[in-house]
Amino acid sequence: MVFIVPFILIAYAVLYALAESVLPIADSQEQRQLLLLQEPTIPSPSSRFQQSLDDWIQDEEEIALDRLLANIAPNGKNVADAAPGSVIASPSREHPDYYYQWVRDAAITISTLVELYAEDPYDDLSSKLLRIVQDYADLQAKIQHVDNISGRYDDLSGLGEPKFHANGSAFNGNWGRPQRDGPALRALALMAFVRAYNASHPSLWASNERDKFFKPLYNPVLPVDSTIKADLEYTSHNWRYPGFDLWEELPGLHFFTAMVQHRALTEGAALAAAFGDPGAAAWYTLQAHSIQATLLPSFWSPQKHHLIETLDAPSRSGLDCAILLGALHGTSKSPTRSPSPYPPHAPEVLLTLLAFIRDQRARFPINSDPDTGAETENPDILAGVALGRYPEDRYTGYATAPDGGNPWFLCTAAAAEILYRTASYLTTTNSLHISPLSAPFWSHLLNSTGSELEGTYEAGTPVFEAAVSALRGAGDAFVRTVGRYTGRRGGMGEQFGRVTGEGRGARDLTWSYGAFVMVGRARRGR
Repeated sequence: MVFIVPFILIAYAVLYALAESVLPIADSQEQRQLLLLQEPTIPSPSSRFQQSLDDWIQDEEEIALDRLLANIAPNGKNVADAAPGSVIASPSREHPDYYYQWVRDAAITISTLVELYAEDPYDDLSSKLLRIVQDYADLQAKIQHVDNISGRYDDLSGLGEPKFHANGSAFNGNWGRPQRDGPALRALALMAFVRAYNASHPSLWASNERDKFFKPLYNPVLPVDSTIKADLEYTSHNWRYPGFDLWEELPGLHFFTAMVQHRALTEGAALAAAFGDPGAAAWYTLQAHSIQATLLPSFWSPQKHHLIETLDAPSRSGLDCAILLGALHGTSKSPTRSPSPYPPHAPEVLLTLLAFIRDQRARFPINSDPDTGAETENPDILAGVALGRYPEDRYTGYATAPDGGNPWFLCTAAAAEILYRTASYLTTTNSLHISPLSAPFWSHLLNSTGSELEGTYEAGTPVFEAAVSALRGAGDAFVRTVGRYTGRRGGMGEQFGRVTGEGRGARDLTWSYGAFVMVGRARRGR
């Protein structure tokens, strides 16, 4: 017995740890029986939220940020062999192997950290975040110069390469390339860093140290020798050309890519002007206007009554979580800095969200579980259901299969953030305008008849107050869905199973954690 008890405790600890990990596909009956022992217990909403939703979100935000930082070198516990500044997608190295730094994912993650830094540059967390962002900036300058299958630095073609090894070397395997959203997102992250650092060090701009800090990031000279300007030049000269979508599956012109390109060039024009680069400022402005005038309107389908993610893709319905992500990442928190053609509160975005929820609600069996709260008398009313990538998705988290396609944490969180940010927009403007175009969304949200709602409502009116309350309530419903399938210790992977909700795909997905941090901030109006 002296040896049996420790063995049992060790075995229990191992199984408990596995409850947070992603389950592989079983190849035999014996393996399936073993996996059943490892599957996490999915708590009911009542047990998961015994504490208030506010308290749970606060706790989960802290966990999410901690686990996100664990995936960033050099101090993250999951990245001991990665180059300083490397942001890995996941610590999973097999089944599936996500131990790489994607340009897109890393930039989105760093943008989140810069936002946290800017909020209070002088606290203990911000000093840690500042070192991370500086390491990231240094590494990206090196990565831009790495020759890869997409191209080279001297003509900037290599900037379309989607991912690199964690040590910063080129990935030479087959992949969907080029991907043209990465340079725009990286420019956005580093431009946000320039603004935040300059605001927290107001004397730097006029000091002798200014060029030492800023020139590696933005230098007006040509040929290009600075990170942000290289990304802006790439984006401004390549937005017309097709590339692969953010899911790395479909070539073409994509809503998500166009939105972040437009925002990057708009903000880039202002940055170029600040650095005494008027020719570039005019060029970036011209290209941003061209994207808004010629490309972005093409993504609205009057026939389908929603936005479509990829132009000329007959195999797809056009509904896609990437549209929600495009509205979020293609829209600045400061509208005066970078007005967005399709912000989260735009009628086209809200109608797309409604159509996407309808599709996904019927697509996944877990959305029919009464415990999720998704069953209501009117199935068209917005409710917190699990959302995946797009209707035709067949990716299981490990491979493709006829019955593949699962809900994703970051997609379900994106719906909540859209709703919260729309509520914040209303409370900031103190006005709600319901047009014939947007009426279908508001009628479903408020369980009313669209034609009866058309009009403008000021703050304090019953319709306005009901709309704000309903938006926040619907956002909370999606957060509860995220919470229902979050691991018992706060872990979030890539996906959760469409039938039983067990973890699927890469474990501890960095983007999942970053998305949750942003949801918490959106809920608080930040």
